Amino acid sequence: MQRMTAVSLFAGIGGFDLALQNNGIEVVASVEIDKQAKKVLQKHFPTSQIFGDIQEVTGAQLIQAGFDPNNGIITGGFPCQDLSVAGKRAGLAGQRSGLFWEICRLLDETRSQTFILENVPGLLSSNGGKDMAAVIEALVERGYRVGWRVLDAQYFGVPQRRRRVFVVGCLGDSGRSPEEILAIAEGRARYLEKSNAKRKDSAGATSERLRDGRITDTLTVSDWTKSQTSNQAVNSNLLQVANVVRQE
Repeated sequence: MQRMTAVSLFAGIGGFDLALQNNGIEVVASVEIDKQAKKVLQKHFPTSQIFGDIQEVTGAQLIQAGFDPNNGIITGGFPCQDLSVAGKRAGLAGQRSGLFWEICRLLDETRSQTFILENVPGLLSSNGGKDMAAVIEALVERGYRVGWRVLDAQYFGVPQRRRRVFVVGCLGDSGRSPEEILAIAEGRARYLEKSNAKRKDSAGATSERLRDGRITDTLTVSDWTKSQTSNQAVNSNLLQVANVVRQE
């Protein structure tokens, strides 16, 4: 079986790195600017090459470190300070959350087959939904089929309520699908029970589609740009999956 490699952007102390490692994927490079976090990465992931400021990292350097774009994953929990509802909400125009565009640059320079991004749910409503539209449009324009989903850590063995948006993309010619990655089996009864209790109408129908192995909504980029997605689809608690495809 061909070895899978990964690059962890905005690595922090290695959350994505650990998850990838535990699933048999070799993290060959981690990008993190914080000095203390870098020390943690160096201790726990000694075989990963550690880079600093993402603005100074090139795709060629990541490939030289051992990243194989044809069988690789780029992950990144890009800064959320400008997107969080607790912040000033500068959005993608902000200095921190605007580093999302560095992810786009590295995707251009590597042509990684797959990426997994993570951010706060505030991304969905930032700038009236236009920031999420910009994220999706930028990724789709690069040839990726994109899906997103809100997941809550409390239903996956973590004693903390932590809702996050996960955005997954697979290159159109890779034969892979974000639906496969995001179609996490909600076998935990409490997950479905709480979701259905909160949104009986929408989540109940959605969970039924998930149990049947079907995906919920397919959206075009223009749907997002024109804000035609329903509030119910955007704000539903946990079970919505949006597959975004390029509009012909």
